Amino acid sequence: MLLSFYLSCMDKRNDTLQVLYKIVKEETHPTNYHCTPREMILHSTFDWEIINKHLELLEQDGSVKIQHGDAPSFSITEKGMSLLLENPITQKELQPFLLVKEAEEQQVKSQGL
Repeated sequence: MLLSFYLSCMDKRNDTLQVLYKIVKEETHPTNYHCTPREMILHSTFDWEIINKHLELLEQDGSVKIQHGDAPSFSITEKGMSLLLENPITQKELQPFLLVKEAEEQQVKSQGL
C-alpha cells in the first residue's frame, strides 16, 4: 500500500509543479513568489497529504524550494521552470517569463555586472 502511494505521488508530482507554476506565472519574478499551502490546496485536485509529498519530492530534485517556519511556503526554482519548458503546452505559457529573464540578463551584461 505504501509503495503504491509513493508511485502514484511520483507519477503526479509534475501536476503539482504545474499548479505551482500556474499560481506564480503572472509574477514578474515567479521564482521569488512564496506560495502558501492554502493556495496550493485551492488550486490543486489533490488533498494536502499528496500535495505535500509531491512538494517534498520536487524539492529533492531541485524543482521546488520549501521554506519551513511558522507558515511554510513554496517557490518554484529555475530548474522547475526548465522542467516545464520541456512540456510543449507550458512552453507557450512560459514565454513572457523567458522574455523578462532575457531582458534582465541583457541589462546586467550591458552594465558590466
